Amino acid sequence: MTSRRGLRRPEPKAAEPDPGPPRALKLIGTVLANTTLLTALLYFFGLIDTQTFFAYFRVHYTLLGQTPDEIFARGIDGVLLPLAGAAGAVLGFLILVGFLRLRLTGHAWARLLRVCTPIAAGLGVVLIVATVLVALNPEPFRDRPGLPGLGFALGVLMVLFAWRQWASVPRSSLLELFLGYVLVTIGLFWAVSDYSSAVGVRRGFEVAAQIPARPAATIYSAESLNLTTNGVLQVKCADPAAAYKYRYTGLKLLLQSGGQYVFVPSNWRAGSGVAFVVPKTDKLRLEFGPARSAPPAAC
Repeated sequence: MTSRRGLRRPEPKAAEPDPGPPRALKLIGTVLANTTLLTALLYFFGLIDTQTFFAYFRVHYTLLGQTPDEIFARGIDGVLLPLAGAAGAVLGFLILVGFLRLRLTGHAWARLLRVCTPIAAGLGVVLIVATVLVALNPEPFRDRPGLPGLGFALGVLMVLFAWRQWASVPRSSLLELFLGYVLVTIGLFWAVSDYSSAVGVRRGFEVAAQIPARPAATIYSAESLNLTTNGVLQVKCADPAAAYKYRYTGLKLLLQSGGQYVFVPSNWRAGSGVAFVVPKTDKLRLEFGPARSAPPAAC
């Protein structure tokens, strides 16, 4: 008896579990979140740097209408070395971890994690407690700008690492990730705030030291500007038909921004020097010469 062969009806396949968002989308979301944080840190750095720099010359930064481009430029310029150092340290750590995972067996790697977990937890708690104490009395760490904030962020990461190794749940909850991200972000903004303030003061000191070497600035004005301070000389031009009737010498141009000139005397000192904010108008004419040039007696 021959058996009949025919097409069988295909059996329905079991429903596959939903894999969730593609890995590429998750990666893009992570990159965008970190890019947003980096942009905010750069702008915050540039803003604090701008405030402290102009405060060094006793000029409020809002008078100059600093544009976002100028603030971002200061932020990028000041944070390049710290950012390169942090990125290099993270890259070195990732390379070390990858090397150890390739060289160690699964049992040895698990044993290494068991040893490192309590150490990370202890160091993390010490760093968090220490930085909280520093926040209550920051004066001893004025000469170490940025370290308390970085210590707080690093302590939070160490505690989170230890908690994930001890927890029985295989994945971190959304709340844990959110709170950890917020705390690390607070530490980074704290570090950037301290460091950018120190950079602004240092830049002000460096610029002040270079004032004598800057070109000598002479202001010709159609009207009296009343720029009266030690080292600045006002001369009224004798020619009645002159378009600019007043001349001011003994000045250095600090910068021009937002339609305003910022001038300082050639002999500016941090303890007693003043700065002049002069609007940029058609009634002014500027003339620049060698740093130590002597102006003529009359205009």
